[in-house]
Amino acid sequence: MSALGQTSLAPAESQASVSLGALAVSVIIPALNEAKVIGRCLESITHLDFPRHRFEVIVVDNGSTDATIAIAESFRDQITLRTLRKTGVHISALRNLGAREARGAILAFLDADCLAPRGWLADMTGLMSTAGPGVVGAHYLLPDHSSWVGRTWHRYQEAPKSGDVSHVPAGDLIMRREDYLRVGGFDETIQTNEDYELCQRARAAGMPVRAVPRVGVVHLGTAQSLRAFYCKQRWHGTHVMKVFLRDVFGSHNHKAVAFAWVTLLAATLIAGGTIWSFFDGPQLLPLAGLIALFAPPLSLSLRQVARRGKWSDFLPLTALYLTYGVARAAALLNLKNLF
Repeated sequence: MSALGQTSLAPAESQASVSLGALAVSVIIPALNEAKVIGRCLESITHLDFPRHRFEVIVVDNGSTDATIAIAESFRDQITLRTLRKTGVHISALRNLGAREARGAILAFLDADCLAPRGWLADMTGLMSTAGPGVVGAHYLLPDHSSWVGRTWHRYQEAPKSGDVSHVPAGDLIMRREDYLRVGGFDETIQTNEDYELCQRARAAGMPVRAVPRVGVVHLGTAQSLRAFYCKQRWHGTHVMKVFLRDVFGSHNHKAVAFAWVTLLAATLIAGGTIWSFFDGPQLLPLAGLIALFAPPLSLSLRQVARRGKWSDFLPLTALYLTYGVARAAALLNLKNLF
């Protein structure tokens, strides 16, 4: 569990929750060199079907060297906006700083490369009013003209998620401020998997975690090539194992962790078996490694494609699962990520 406490997250003036009055929502956007997308993100916020006087936007910058801050501040005349700066920290610390300075009763976390639909805040606050405490959010929507990489992964991994889930991404996550303080905010010691870890603590505290597709936001950062997909999955896997080891038996990440380890062991068997075969070792070891490497992606793809009956997705989905496994296995090789 995070070392963060409610005291560190509460603003100096009061730890009491704010009523759903004049300022209902604080939209918190972490940023680092987001000049290419921050304008589009904030522009989408200006078009929300939600009273301007009832929400604020807090952009928390991690020391951008581009025009991120200048672009953000150009929206001051259109929305209630503040910019904060905290450098050299993980994204969790940026979100916590925004939460600490927020004045709204509800905290809505949005990433700088995401576009909010017009009804985003209205739907979110409605859900908060009727569903009670807990975490609400949605998995990302695809940007227009996405490649087969983005479309295939979204179709099988993100679009089907609705109702009670293990987590929702921090780029589209909303909580009542009092619930956020109760669980202690995001864990500032981890670089990735912070959204899953927060949701895990919320669930342990008896709060539901719900995915509601209609409040999904468009993620401009969706990987559109295999190379980009590999890099993103390797980065996302940075602290998955670290979080898993905190609660091995209670974690909902066991399948992802097992997939990474099987891939790593299979790759080791292929490499080691190939070298050993040059010294009269067993010739079947590399073959066994190849079978172990391809079996999980093939079986996962076969089962999911068969369920949908969309057989043209079999090879693309298999390629993505294989890339996912290799990327997550590569993240395991950095021992600093484990502790």
